[in-house]
Amino acid sequence: MDTNKWKSVLLPREVYDQLYIVSKVEGRTLSGQLRLIFEYWVNENLSPKDRAYILEEVEKKRIEEGRPRPEFT
Repeated sequence: MDTNKWKSVLLPREVYDQLYIVSKVEGRTLSGQLRLIFEYWVNENLSPKDRAYILEEVEKKRIEEGRPRPEFT
C-alpha cells in the first residue's frame, strides 16, 4: 500500500458502523462516503476565506513533505 497516499482514521465503533451502512446504501466505498461528507461539511460550515486558507496550508504541507501535486482527471 502506498502510505504516502493513504492514512488511517480512527472512529468510534458506533460511528464506523453507521458510516459503513450509509456507504452501502449510497453505493459508495467508505473512503468515497467520508470524502462526500467532508466536502459537504466544508462547503456548508466554512467561509470562502477559511477554505482558501486551508488550501494554502495543505499546499505548504505537501511541499514540505516533498509530495507531488495531485493529478486530477
